[in-house]
Amino acid sequence: MLALEDLLEYAEKLDEQKKAKISLFFITRILKSGMTRNAKVLDKYNFELQQVSLSPDISEYFKGILSNQIKSHASRDEVELKEYTVIDDDLDDKIYTYALNNALSFANVINEQMKKDNIPLITNLSDIQSNLWAYCIKVRMGEEYTYSFRKISKSKVTTDQVQGVKQRFSALFDKTGGELKAFDGNIISFDDKIDCIYIDDRFYVFKKKSFESIVGLEEEFKIAATATINTIKECGIVDNLNIIEEMISHKPSILKTLSHIAEKGNHSNLCLTDVNKMNNILDKFKGKKFDISNDGKIILKTAEDARNFLKLLNDYYKQGMTTQKYYATEGGSIVNPTS
Repeated sequence: MLALEDLLEYAEKLDEQKKAKISLFFITRILKSGMTRNAKVLDKYNFELQQVSLSPDISEYFKGILSNQIKSHASRDEVELKEYTVIDDDLDDKIYTYALNNALSFANVINEQMKKDNIPLITNLSDIQSNLWAYCIKVRMGEEYTYSFRKISKSKVTTDQVQGVKQRFSALFDKTGGELKAFDGNIISFDDKIDCIYIDDRFYVFKKKSFESIVGLEEEFKIAATATINTIKECGIVDNLNIIEEMISHKPSILKTLSHIAEKGNHSNLCLTDVNKMNNILDKFKGKKFDISNDGKIILKTAEDARNFLKLLNDYYKQGMTTQKYYATEGGSIVNPTS
């Protein structure tokens, strides 16, 4: 894994390197044949690349964006590199690292597609607009390759195709003649950000949420959430878990909480003695208690009950080792004392 100094050194080298080759690729995401969007499997999408010819000035534009973004994120006060975790605190103070071999079917984009000599060259943005997913800035300096990614939506593309009764054509304002003219072509908007950079078999993540979307981690969250609920069911300490199952479909935060619980293994080996612990903690911090069945199980009756149960399972309430003060936070990783 690179250090922050290595990332900054790369940015400086990029500034100085006049012969760096910059390439731009659009990435589309397409549902695999026979799959539905609601299918509960991880690899239900194919990612495909199409290359774009760049003028020298546009190449310099993307080169500058990459260098500036690395410097902006890696030189912040107290920033640290940290292995990716589903939920964490103080997101602005961290650059997350993520190994490529964990990146589901998206790994094919880098491992195979980027290495091909015959990547299709795009001539019309309207051909990919409906499936547009992200774009990639590829940099080659000697034999060194890096790939930077940015999430993008089809709304960033304007084509000359008729899109509706009130939108019949695109127009550009000619500053030299002060005249509005019809434009026969495609327009795409780029900003000055990147979400992550891939160097030496590892992602360095600047925008966590966008990165999760690009590589398909959201699908992994859904699978992990379902598996976690099934394990809790097998433990037999909770009734009416279907409330949580229903919340999954419209509460992304629930997916992340369940995935974080699975990361820490807090959902395994639950027993009826844990019910009293949970009720005592809930009473201590919120002045409430779960309803308990005749056979000693927690009964979830409302969405609030479900959220409270997940918070307790995720060790939402924590105590400082030095001050003994209590804290409430979703984040936190397991650490083992050295003595």
